[in-house]
Amino acid sequence: MKQIALNQYRELVAALRFLSVLPAPGSALLFDEDETAPRLVIGCEYFPVVGLLLALLLWLLVLLFSRLIPPIALAALLVVALVLLTGGLHLDGLMDTCDGLFGGRTRERKLEIMRDSRVGSFGVLGALCVLLLKFALLASIPVPSLPLVLLLILPVARWSMVLALYVFPPARPTGLGAAYHHTITPRRLLITGLIALVIALVFGRLTGLVAWITGSLAALAPGLGITKNIGGLTGDSCGAIDETVEVVTLLVLVMLHV
Repeated sequence: MKQIALNQYRELVAALRFLSVLPAPGSALLFDEDETAPRLVIGCEYFPVVGLLLALLLWLLVLLFSRLIPPIALAALLVVALVLLTGGLHLDGLMDTCDGLFGGRTRERKLEIMRDSRVGSFGVLGALCVLLLKFALLASIPVPSLPLVLLLILPVARWSMVLALYVFPPARPTGLGAAYHHTITPRRLLITGLIALVIALVFGRLTGLVAWITGSLAALAPGLGITKNIGGLTGDSCGAIDETVEVVTLLVLVMLHV
């Protein structure tokens, strides 16, 4: 029982490390103890849980500042806070993906550009568009509804990454995309999807179901487009898909007048 609990905590810590900058007690020691482990620990089943934790932290910001600053300023604060809590990782993946897809002509050149740590004009434009859309959409939601929206879109977006990584092949034989693709089994996929669905239904009921379906479909569309361009997904593609799903799901919720 103790070993099972330790393994599950290791999975949770792996998910926290990949998706956020949130600290986990004893995380360094936890992985140092098992350096020769034969399997990659990714914690994909906990991706929606990490999304839930991020949403709860942003909910706290709403509670603290909703009566102190105007709604438009609160929306900007939430966008910035989310970037900080995730370490800008998904946004960085989006920028690299935009640079590669729009800056290269051949598959090889696109992958080469995506490997480059420097950010080009397409990456900057992609990030600006996503941040602007998030800000405008969050500012369009009534403040009392913001916690619900956050509790829906963030877990669903993290689930969407797992779905895309399972469905589409890796663009490279090695790297983060390949490692995750080969580690996500049908069982892990099912558990992750169910956890995200339960979170969505508990907080949003029918609206939550709509958000879950929207997020799932919104992950497949860019995943298909990226795969057609470069033959599969990379680690950067995961970030791009997460950002896309957040924006699309936000847009649908605004259209539903949540």
